[in-house]
Amino acid sequence: MKSIKIVNHTQKVMFNSIILYTKIIITMLISLVSVPMILRALGKSDYGLYNLIAGVISMLSFLKSSMSITTQRYLSVAMGENNNDKLNTIYNVSLILHFIVGLIIVLLFEICYLFIFDGFLNIEPDRIHAAKIVYQFIVASTFFSIISVPFGAVMNAKENMLAFSIIAIIDSILKLILAFYLSRCSFDRLIIYGGCIALISFMNIIFNQIYVRIKYKEFKIRPIKFFNKDYFIKMLGFSGWNTLGAVAMIGRNQGVAVIFNLFCGTVANAAYGIAHQINGVLGYFSSTFQRALNPQLMQSEGMNNRSRLINLALKSSKYSVWVIALFAIPLIIEMPYVLKLWLKDVPEYTLQLSQLVLVLAIVYQHSVGLMSSIQAVGKIRNYFITMSILILLNLPVCYFILKNGFPLHYCIVVFIIIEFISLITRLFMAHKIVGIRIKDFVMKVFLPNILCIIAGGLVAMIFHFLMEESFLRVVFVSMSYLFVYLVIAWCFVFDIQIKRIVLSIKNRFINFLKR
Repeated sequence: MKSIKIVNHTQKVMFNSIILYTKIIITMLISLVSVPMILRALGKSDYGLYNLIAGVISMLSFLKSSMSITTQRYLSVAMGENNNDKLNTIYNVSLILHFIVGLIIVLLFEICYLFIFDGFLNIEPDRIHAAKIVYQFIVASTFFSIISVPFGAVMNAKENMLAFSIIAIIDSILKLILAFYLSRCSFDRLIIYGGCIALISFMNIIFNQIYVRIKYKEFKIRPIKFFNKDYFIKMLGFSGWNTLGAVAMIGRNQGVAVIFNLFCGTVANAAYGIAHQINGVLGYFSSTFQRALNPQLMQSEGMNNRSRLINLALKSSKYSVWVIALFAIPLIIEMPYVLKLWLKDVPEYTLQLSQLVLVLAIVYQHSVGLMSSIQAVGKIRNYFITMSILILLNLPVCYFILKNGFPLHYCIVVFIIIEFISLITRLFMAHKIVGIRIKDFVMKVFLPNILCIIAGGLVAMIFHFLMEESFLRVVFVSMSYLFVYLVIAWCFVFDIQIKRIVLSIKNRFINFLKR
C-alpha cells in the first residue's frame, strides 16, 4: 500500500511538472518574440534604463518573496496536519500581512523617489522625466504583485499548477500584445511600456483572486473573524528571517546592476538585463520540479515524516540541476551564434554575462532542495544570518573589481565562487538542522549531475570545434549533448518511480500506434 501511495505522489508531481513545462515552453516562445521587439522598440539605452529602475525597486521589494515562502510553508504544513480552521487563519493573516507590507513598500519607494534621481543613478538628463514616471508605474506594479501573493500561495499549496500556468500564459500573451503595440506607438515608448506593465500586474491579481474565491470556497476572506495574534507574530518572525535572505539575494542580483550603471552606464544594464532574461527562462525550467514538489515536501513536516522530507529535498535539488543543465550547457557553448540570431544587434558585455550567469544558475540550483528542507523545518534564524553575510560579500567585491579597472564579467566569476562556498555551507547546515547526510547529497545529487554535464559537454564540444558556425552546428551540438545527457541520466539520475512512469507512457504510445 505504501509503494502505491509513493507512486501516486510521483505521478502527481510528474503531472504538475508536465503542466508547468508546457506553460514554460509557451511563455518562452512568446518571450523569444517579445523581448527582441521590446529591445528594438525602446532601444538599448531605454531598455537598460527600465531594467535599472526595476532593479532598484527589486532591491526594496525583497519582502514579496520572503512572504510568499512564509505563506506557502504555513499553508502546506497545515494541510499536512489536515486542519481546516488553521488553514483559514493562516490565509487571512497572510492577506493582512501582505497588505501591510505592500503599503510599507510603497512608502519606502516614495521616500527613495525624493533622492534616487538626484545624481544617484547614471541617467541621461533628457530621460530623467520619463524615468520618474516609469518609476511610479513600477511602484504600482510591485504593490499589486505583493498583495496577490496569498492567492498564488493557495494554488501552490493545493498543487493546482494548471490554473497557475493558464494565468501565467495570459500574462505572457498580454506582454506580447504590448510588444506589438510598442513597435507602432508614436508616444514615449518607455512611459507606455511602464504603464502597461503596471496594468498587466493589476489584471494578474484580479485573475488570481477570482479563481481562488470560486475554486476554493473553504478559503474565506474574513480578516476580523480569523485573525490570530500568535500566528501573526509567528509568520511575521518567519518572514523576517526569510527577508534577510531575500534581500541578500536581491542585493547580489540587482544591487550589482546599480554598480554596473555607475561604472559602465545603461548599456551594461541592458546586457545584464538580457542575461537575466535568458537565466529567468531556464530558471523556470529548473524550478518547475521544485514548485511541483515543494507542497508535498512542506506537508511532510506537518505529517512528522522527516525521512520523506529528506528524500523529497534531495530529489528537488537533483532534478532542478538536471533540468537547467539540460538546456544551459548547449546554450553556453553556442551562445555567440544564438545571441546574434535572436537579437541581431547584441549589446556590449552581453555574451560573457549571459554565459557566466547560466553557470551561476547551475551552481545555485544544487541548493534549492536544501533551502526548502530548512524552511520546512522552520529553524531558519542562524541559517539566514550566515547565508546573507556570504551572499552580500558580492557587492563590495564587485565594486572593488570595477573600481580597479577589471573587466565587467569578472564580477560574475566572483559570484560563482561565492555561490559554490554558499552551497557547501548550506549542505552542512541542512545536515545539522534537517538531518540530510552529506554523503547522500554528494552521491545522489552532485556526482550524477556532474557526470551528465561532463559527458554530454565533451561530446557537444567535438561538434562545436569541428563545424563552422551555423544553425546546423547548433542543432548537432544540442542533439549530441541531449542524447548523451539522457543516456547517462537514465543510468545514474532517474529514480525507479520515474523510470516506471516513462516506460508506462512509452508502452501506451506503442500500443496506440499498433491500433
